[in-house]
Amino acid sequence: MRIKFASVSLFCFSAFSFLLTSNTVYAASQSLQEDLYRIYDEYESAIVRVKAAFRQQETEDKPSQINLRIGTGFFVSKEGHVLVNASRALGAYKIGIEYQNTVYPAEAIGHDPVTNISLLRLINKPKAFGVVPLTFEKQNIALGSFVFSLACPLDFDVSPIFGILSGVDKKLGDSIFPTAYYRTSITIGSGQGGSPVFDLNGRLIGMTIASIPDMNGSYCLPVSALARVKEDLMVSGKSLRGWIGLEVRENISDQNKNNVYISKINESGPAELAGLEVGDNIVSLCEVSIAHISDLPSATFKTYINQLSPIKILRDGKVMEFTIKATERPSANIDSQSSK
Repeated sequence: MRIKFASVSLFCFSAFSFLLTSNTVYAASQSLQEDLYRIYDEYESAIVRVKAAFRQQETEDKPSQINLRIGTGFFVSKEGHVLVNASRALGAYKIGIEYQNTVYPAEAIGHDPVTNISLLRLINKPKAFGVVPLTFEKQNIALGSFVFSLACPLDFDVSPIFGILSGVDKKLGDSIFPTAYYRTSITIGSGQGGSPVFDLNGRLIGMTIASIPDMNGSYCLPVSALARVKEDLMVSGKSLRGWIGLEVRENISDQNKNNVYISKINESGPAELAGLEVGDNIVSLCEVSIAHISDLPSATFKTYINQLSPIKILRDGKVMEFTIKATERPSANIDSQSSK
């Protein structure tokens, strides 16, 4: 009888644990569902569909044709400014913003093809619409966190897409990004590029800028970088990130924390004028630590044309501090991958 009693007690305890676990999972699921509903309700009115017309040049075989590119965008100001992917707006001869089944003509304020961001402004605004706020503050988001996107796939209404934050990358293969990108499991189908991405608190964490087909995911430009690009485009219509006039190499056999060295300095460029020398070990730029070559573009991302930026180097065993005045990149160096 004791054995029977113990078995019954164990069964009751197991059943109770199962019910408790089931209730906990159900409560968490309900909480997650409520968060998604709340984010959708809050920002659905800020999402737009971008329709951009491009002229295809006439050839001997084919007459001139019009190609239409479609994507997602979102309002970032009550003045009618909209952020979209530059791949959907740069070079278009006519742009329309579809909002709640009405198409509004838009003009381009500026483009940054490097980050794939364009800023547009509606010529005639809707009477009412939502706005997604941007912030310059860098947000610390744990890997594996749930993320949530709102996009306009094909010709459907605003649709939610659920995923997770999979990584924070500064390069992919041989391609070094202009700043760190968020990698997410959110896929980008037709019309979905340029969608805003939120965390479960409803904070904007970034904007989708590129798909990763082999991984069924996408890259997202973090909101702090997005806010920087938006302000640059608002002020000048182009990026105001500076060029510091040097090339670097990395000593991969050196296990020290900082092993990025200046391998070339452009004549009369910002680095030479600042007093930097070939062989200097770059410790930091704009207070961003430089441990690897892929860290330098993210640091350069923080510079501004014609403004001084702090740079620390290690020379002959001594840490030295300089200020470097970044300039606009010379056109001859635009395609150089190693010149920063």
